Amino acid sequence: MSDEVSDEISGELSGGRSQDIAIVGMAGRFPGAADLDEYWNALLSGQVAVARLSREELLAAGVPAADLDDPAYVPARGLLAGPELFDAEFFGIPPREADLMDPQHRLLLETAWEALESGGLITDRPPGRVGVFAGSGFNYYLQQQVLADPELLAEQGLLSVVLANEKDHLAARIAYRLGLNGPAIGVQTACSTSLVAVHLACQSLRTGDSDLALAGGVDLEFPQRAGYRYEPKGIMSPDGSCRPFDAAANGTVPGSGVGMVVLKRAADARRDGDRVHALISGSAVNNDGAAKVGYTAPGVAGQVDVLARAYAAAGVDPSTIGYLEAHGTATEVGDAIELSALREVFGDGRGTCSLGSVKANIGHLSAAAGVAGLIKAALALHHRRIPPLAGLDRPRAELTDPASPFTVDTVAREWTAPDGRPRRAAVSSFGLGGTNVHVVLTEAPADPAPPTPNAPDVVLVSAPTEPALRSAAERLARHLADHPGLPLPDVAMTTQQHRRHFAHRIAVAAPDPAGAARALAGAPVRTALRRPEVVFLFPGQGAEAPGMAEWAYRRYPSFAADIDRGSELARHLLGVDLRDLLVDRDPQGLIHRTDLTQPALVLHEYALGRLLGSFGVRPAALLGHSVGEYAAACLAGELGLADTLRLVAERGRLMLRAPEGGMVVVLAAPAVVRGELADLDELDVAAVNAPEVVVVSGPADALTRLRARLDAAGIQHRVLPTERAFHSRMMAGAAAALDTLAATVEAKPGEVDVISTVSGRMLPAGGLRPAGYWAEQLRSPVRYQDAVVTAAARGRVVLVEVGPGSGLIGSARQVPEARRTPVVALQPRRGDLLSGLGALWASGVELDWAAVRAGAPAVRAPLPARPFAAARHWLDTPASKDGPGEVSVPAPAPTPVQAADDEDRTVQQIVEIWRSLLGVPTVGADSDFFTLGGESLLFIRMIAQVQRRFGVPVRIAELADAPTPRAIAAHVIGG
Repeated sequence: MSDEVSDEISGELSGGRSQDIAIVGMAGRFPGAADLDEYWNALLSGQVAVARLSREELLAAGVPAADLDDPAYVPARGLLAGPELFDAEFFGIPPREADLMDPQHRLLLETAWEALESGGLITDRPPGRVGVFAGSGFNYYLQQQVLADPELLAEQGLLSVVLANEKDHLAARIAYRLGLNGPAIGVQTACSTSLVAVHLACQSLRTGDSDLALAGGVDLEFPQRAGYRYEPKGIMSPDGSCRPFDAAANGTVPGSGVGMVVLKRAADARRDGDRVHALISGSAVNNDGAAKVGYTAPGVAGQVDVLARAYAAAGVDPSTIGYLEAHGTATEVGDAIELSALREVFGDGRGTCSLGSVKANIGHLSAAAGVAGLIKAALALHHRRIPPLAGLDRPRAELTDPASPFTVDTVAREWTAPDGRPRRAAVSSFGLGGTNVHVVLTEAPADPAPPTPNAPDVVLVSAPTEPALRSAAERLARHLADHPGLPLPDVAMTTQQHRRHFAHRIAVAAPDPAGAARALAGAPVRTALRRPEVVFLFPGQGAEAPGMAEWAYRRYPSFAADIDRGSELARHLLGVDLRDLLVDRDPQGLIHRTDLTQPALVLHEYALGRLLGSFGVRPAALLGHSVGEYAAACLAGELGLADTLRLVAERGRLMLRAPEGGMVVVLAAPAVVRGELADLDELDVAAVNAPEVVVVSGPADALTRLRARLDAAGIQHRVLPTERAFHSRMMAGAAAALDTLAATVEAKPGEVDVISTVSGRMLPAGGLRPAGYWAEQLRSPVRYQDAVVTAAARGRVVLVEVGPGSGLIGSARQVPEARRTPVVALQPRRGDLLSGLGALWASGVELDWAAVRAGAPAVRAPLPARPFAAARHWLDTPASKDGPGEVSVPAPAPTPVQAADDEDRTVQQIVEIWRSLLGVPTVGADSDFFTLGGESLLFIRMIAQVQRRFGVPVRIAELADAPTPRAIAAHVIGG
């Protein structure tokens, strides 16, 4: 692209042309194409996706043999795969309601989600006022399946049938199910429906009624596997071929499809960093009126007017259009009139504009035809390639005129920019009845940002159910494997900030897309807790390692600032710079000095806890093991950082001066360990970390005797690498000296709950620690197991080890009361902080991912939409019911309830009514009607059926707070 072209386009996108509308998302399913990648590939190859149906297929589909024997019967149609499949559970729709619903509504609902997701616009935060403009084709399903079943109508009621099938509710249902609060407008202009919807959506954006808009349409020909009867001089093709602008064109072929685009004001798209497929520079709509030979005939004057007004609205000369996606009816009259109108508006041009029509590929999609053409034109601009006009044999005479501004391409070709101007395209759609629409498109600018370099990152995937999550993870893994050039930070940022997050979650950290693809294959699934409480766990001495703060220090300025501040505060206390140990990998071997290790560890944990806070992780409680309790007190606001470091530095010095001793970890229950200590009076239990993890402290010779006993008893144990007996009577002198210093330190009431590892219980909220606490904390055993039990008892809790290791969560996993509690280790010393943050998110803790990214460059990546579950929702005709679609047998005539001991039988009858109305097999006596997906209208209908069944009045208002079969049965029996 030349600099001049880029400058012109960028000027339009940045708001130089205030009416420009950006296409920021697209989705669709068409004959022969399950998604837009398949659609584009089929268009480029000139594939004709109209299916030729065999006699056997047609007979199996129920087409009478007499029809097939009719010479006018044409066994061809553009088929849409899987119209009976729908993920009702994902949208919270009860199975019976989904069965009843027009499949066109279902298809468009799923496509709306996919279109928003394709643009990274389905997030946990509303993207502004989102409008919906959409229409559908004739509802064959209502005519042939729903209304053909009187029993179903009696059960569900006419209003339920209308709500599930009437076109008036198509756009509103999408707005309701997706939580969109802009205008929801049903559009119906026959074949031009979906492109008129696009025009109206653009107008809504320009007037400010919408900040974002969905626009499109759907058409489902039914039955799918059926042909049509050709009528001479009609619009249908006699041979099942649709050849727009071919000299032999003789009619169109019906097809089914669905498509939607997501639109946004261009200036807003630029501001928000949206991926823009193309710009809509202008559009116009009109009607032929009476200036034509008949209601269904096209009109030259109307087409000329709509074209001229669209180019005037866009401020574009028609001569700058390089590709025009025509309506292309492929009839003699229709093609002649369209070419005549185009020639009048374009004038002479000597083949400067390529002419195409997607009907040649997929047939005529009626209400979805316009959006199918718009998506094709937008893809052509995006990829800068012009697809061929499929099936063209010999162009019409008008196109072979040397002065014609139009040409036709029989093979795909590169689309070169014309004379320093941006590439432009246009799309026409003309409705049966005369409503015409024309849209002018301009290419979007190339991404001005440099390519994002690959760097380690964390990729997130989520779904409402575990099977759906596995399917989504597999789809994303395939996409990453197939697109190794996608920068991982772009992929990660898109999954973190531009996808909605569901309860079942996978998070994987990886260095590149290939690594992420491999990790997704075997990643563990976590179920997110609802509004969990986070408890920070701060480890004590033994978790440290040289350079443990290096990774976070280099990446996060706020973390580095806390380390710098703490290091300066500690310099005059210690005579060394703690950054030598924390950041520079300890060139002097300072890690071996207890008096330096402890303040370094506490400073690191303090900075890491504050960093988590900047990511939006607010702890509900803090728990520190041994010296880690100082980090907890500091973050809780009990101690200032300077006082904390002063206390910890002195604590380390005092412990270093204490008599020599040692520590042993014993893998046995506390009672067993105390039994082995029966006559070893010099030894103390220093910590109980788990049901069978006990630490013993004391003199070295006594520990040697203990180890001999343990070996003889077959009890596993391990010597800790320390020369002091921490948390034992050998610390008594150090504790007394520390108490003297602690008495001089100003303490404040904590602002966050703290769980004491001295008592194992919660410290009094808003109070001060008792006098002598820090001395007792140094001398007493660490009751970590009891503290974990206290933390887990809070309810929905996630335990997070805020430090350089994972020892504390390893012990917490062994505590029975905490075995169902999610645990997360951050381990930033190994650069695993991102992995830990991913595990936090997967456990239900929501993070500010923009803060986590810390300004690292990334742009939205094109990623596949999450796959929908393929559940069958289709009403079989009454004569053929033999499966899941079967309607329940009508209820028996009303019978009076005999007595209170009939409650169980009454509950069961009510359960059966619910199952029939909702289509949900798993209904229990205490199931909530609304939790199962029921709505107020259906609730009223259910109560009416209960009243008819039992012949007693049921008061609806009294059941609002307890809408369960058991509660209703109680009312029935009491009535």
